[in-house]
Amino acid sequence: MTDKRKVIFDTDIGDDDAVALAACLLSEKVEIIGITTVHGNLPIECASDNALRMVDFFKKDIKVYQGCSQPLVRHLNKGRKQTTLMQTVNTVVDGKLIRIHAETLPLPEATSKLEKNHAVSFIVDTLRSTTEKIDICAIGPLTNIGAALILDKDIIKNIGNIYIMGGGLYKGNRTPIAEANFYDDPEAAEIVLNCGANVFVCPLEACELGATYTREDLDTIKALNNPAADLVYNVLDGYINRGIILFGGKQECCVYDYAAVAPLLDENVNTEVRKDVAHVDFSGGMADGQLVIDRRNFGLWTENANIIYQQDGKRVHNLLINLLKKFK
Repeated sequence: MTDKRKVIFDTDIGDDDAVALAACLLSEKVEIIGITTVHGNLPIECASDNALRMVDFFKKDIKVYQGCSQPLVRHLNKGRKQTTLMQTVNTVVDGKLIRIHAETLPLPEATSKLEKNHAVSFIVDTLRSTTEKIDICAIGPLTNIGAALILDKDIIKNIGNIYIMGGGLYKGNRTPIAEANFYDDPEAAEIVLNCGANVFVCPLEACELGATYTREDLDTIKALNNPAADLVYNVLDGYINRGIILFGGKQECCVYDYAAVAPLLDENVNTEVRKDVAHVDFSGGMADGQLVIDRRNFGLWTENANIIYQQDGKRVHNLLINLLKKFK
């Protein structure tokens, strides 16, 4: 048995996912035993290609499995999107489509190939056969993880922790009250939050406290002067620029998915975590995809999720800097 924590890394890999994956690949505390891709930020073919590019760039022998290209059921109701005030996350400038996430990471074309097995099959088979606990980083819509739990709920006993980027405490980003990952597959999010595993949810507000990066922060990363730091700089530079085109605002960005995996790499980055009763609305109405937390303490329901309320931003930032310095 190794001292490293074994991890399945489930991602819809765009810009902030790439930083999260880079941090895990550089950490000596974890061993990624497989990367699974899911719909979300980008079409799944783009997410899979980006994952392969990352594996090749970091010279890792890690297999990549393509997963679900659509949510469990929300796509079956064709009018469901019209019931919410959903923001537009792309626009056309001079005839060119601009997304908040670049379709292709600024890395050489991958030589590695996708595995033939479906991501959900890999997750189920791996968790069935393991002799030690395996953690899951789930930083996209939770479709793959939800589907795996539907196929075999007994795999829960072999899951260590599930680290999730999802939900908002008091606001949303895809809609006024729904965060994108939960909105894109609320049924899957409800399944995972209530599966009985030890779940850590990093919502929008905690991410913004821990992993907001300014232009000055990017300059600090660039000054490390190695290929991994250059990658993170280029990814976040583009992320900021596209965010300004789409939404206006400041010369900064939040690296949400990195904030969600940071507690796996350093549990002390979290400064306030509460065990709460947490659910996700999947009614199809105005609150579709909302993280719903019952803080009334009536004692009628069992607390099912560790919700991260506060992170130490300085510690989160220093963690990334120290990891990027390890690149060889």
